[in-house]
Amino acid sequence: MDWSIQEIAKLAGTTSRTLRHYDDLGLLPPSRIGGNGYRYYDRAALVRLQRILLLRELGLGLPAIADVLAGQTGEARALEGHLAWLRQEQDRLARQVASVERTIEALEGGEEIMAKDMLDGFDHTQYREEVEERWGADAYAAGDRWWRGMRDDERAAWKERSAALGRDWTAA
Repeated sequence: MDWSIQEIAKLAGTTSRTLRHYDDLGLLPPSRIGGNGYRYYDRAALVRLQRILLLRELGLGLPAIADVLAGQTGEARALEGHLAWLRQEQDRLARQVASVERTIEALEGGEEIMAKDMLDGFDHTQYREEVEERWGADAYAAGDRWWRGMRDDERAAWKERSAALGRDWTAA
């Protein structure tokens, strides 16, 4: 039994474009291509997709996933990379928790909120790999140039506007 690319995309909660991208990278070739040009996946391909999705969720990038699936990276080495990522994520989350706690204290105490304290732990570079995979290195570079081209006060104002939008969306 095999499934079409649309069926697999729907079941996996992804897009057929993502699955084609995985094929282009050699991560997940279709099991067969029908006479109509449609891609089909069998049970073995589903198992491989499950591994890819799990490794993505664990924070591994597509090149690292390719290495793991090709058997070029030992499990311990892959886990070390994942552990480093988890520690970075843990630090970022701890900074965000502290930031939210400071904001709550300031709001409840009627104090002035400092934008840099309020937005600590929100790092735009954390999405670099994903942006480059989806839209290319030029898209990330342009966004990064825009961000780094701003003065500190402009970045703080932008973050504050974003936080206000978030509050308004929540309120709505």
